[in-house]
Amino acid sequence: MAISIISVALLILVILGYFMPLAEQKMLAGKKEGLKNVVDTTYGMFQEYADLIREGKISKAEAKKQFARRIRPLRFSENSYFWINDMDSTMVMHPIMPELEGLNLNDRKDSRGNLLFQDFLRISKAHGAGYVDYMWAKAGKEKPVPKLSYVRLYEPWGWILGSGIYIDDVYEDINQLRLFLLTSVALFATLTITLAVFIGTGITRPLKKVISGLQDIAGGKGRAGLTKRIAITSIDEIGLLSTEFNSLMDAINSLAVFKNVIEEDDSLDEVYQRLGDLFTQMIGIPRCFIFQVISSKSKLELTYPGRFDQEGMMCNQLILDDNTLCKAKRTGHVITSTRFPAICRQFKPEAKEHHYCIPIMVGGATVAVVQCLFPKQDSQTEVKARETKLFKAEQYINESLAVIETKRLMNSLKDAALIDPLTGLYNRRYLQEYTEKIVAGVLRRGKSIGLIMCDLDYFKQVNDTYGHHAGDLVLKETARTIAQNVRDSDIVIRFGGEEFLVVLLDINDGESIDIAEKIRLKVQQVKFKLPDGVIQKTISLGASEFPKDTDTLWSCIKYADVALYRAKEEGRNRCVRFLTEMWTEDQI
Repeated sequence: MAISIISVALLILVILGYFMPLAEQKMLAGKKEGLKNVVDTTYGMFQEYADLIREGKISKAEAKKQFARRIRPLRFSENSYFWINDMDSTMVMHPIMPELEGLNLNDRKDSRGNLLFQDFLRISKAHGAGYVDYMWAKAGKEKPVPKLSYVRLYEPWGWILGSGIYIDDVYEDINQLRLFLLTSVALFATLTITLAVFIGTGITRPLKKVISGLQDIAGGKGRAGLTKRIAITSIDEIGLLSTEFNSLMDAINSLAVFKNVIEEDDSLDEVYQRLGDLFTQMIGIPRCFIFQVISSKSKLELTYPGRFDQEGMMCNQLILDDNTLCKAKRTGHVITSTRFPAICRQFKPEAKEHHYCIPIMVGGATVAVVQCLFPKQDSQTEVKARETKLFKAEQYINESLAVIETKRLMNSLKDAALIDPLTGLYNRRYLQEYTEKIVAGVLRRGKSIGLIMCDLDYFKQVNDTYGHHAGDLVLKETARTIAQNVRDSDIVIRFGGEEFLVVLLDINDGESIDIAEKIRLKVQQVKFKLPDGVIQKTISLGASEFPKDTDTLWSCIKYADVALYRAKEEGRNRCVRFLTEMWTEDQI
């Protein structure tokens, strides 16, 4: 037994000695690369505003204001944020310490005596971008802690954009990995050595192959090590050990392949789609839903099977509007009816399925919830099969966490490009991005889409009389009024200027004109409170329906636009339903 314990200890030391330094280096390098990628991606927004300035659509001052506003809420991880300072070391925007904004920090030193803002300027001017390490305050810490930042200069504005990671956060992840590896290797090595002592010298050769395979993985041989297998030549304990080793290698290899695949996916939505397909098609979970947490709006978004496929949900739709109602999201641990039938009040009581809700945790926060549904069959065989499937699902979720963390920020940046900054509504680019998914979901369910094009009457008079600030107030209040008078599952888009498009999902024939009339009446009743007094406005609306009016969504949008202009011609402040005779040759 003493020899076994010594062998276990030696094997653990071999694993840690070979693997941990490589893992630490790789993890730190990955964090640095991820930091660089998110800053470079965010930097791309400058070009968007440069184009708007060049086209005369926005002033440079307003572009700077909008850019800073969009960057302020973005987070790379829980403790990572963006800041902006100019080349004179004046702080332009700092979301965590707004008291620094407007201050010149050229002479500010960290606890090591480094003039860090001069370092930001030196690195960015010399190379355009680069890394700077220094000491900085962190929430929950009494003293400044080491931090690594990546800064990049946008010379036309004289701005330095940066973001950083705290080194202790990186090593916290490394320690968790070390603990997991230590426990796993100890258990596996103990089992292996115990079997070796029990069975005798006849298993020396296959054991050497097992240890060799583990050492290959620990030594960084990667995929080559994962392809090793032991030939099964008996049905005794040796055969069982060989079978288990081969199964272990297959499982690790599958996880590694899956991670490589999702790393190359374009978006976070694709990662969640791939997870959902893997759970249902490969692991064999009967039904699965994945809800993404939208923290900025306190909502949940159904990501898998798709954001427009809510009919099959077994949760109350209230959770989509208030994510605190989701118990798994709120508590951060697994919630399942297999332990207590009515554990979650938001799960429909008439459901004939067990639910198993797994929170996906990144940086201590729940970023998504995976809900697995199983028939209510509680035989011993069914329970064991269910537990096996759920264990595999959780393995893939854990393997995906690093990729999800990186793509979450990418997703935030993408979403920022799809949101109109003034009204908070989606913009036309969102419709272009999701048209195919919207249409496919509606056609699959055999439903219709209602399209309502809305345009404020005589809006130019507001800008001319009261100024553009008043015009912005009217647009924001109108957007809020429209959104409040449609369902949460419907989509409201700022189509351009004072024009809005409402996309009504899964409606009945003729319903769109009734909703348009409801919106018209509500807007007419709004009293817009301006600095110079109170005004009221009216709105004209045109409605069409897909696929009743035409077989393409964009043609149907054009039809709604034609109906809108007919409403304008007939005197404004009215709703008009598109009719075929309204379409003339000069409109093609």
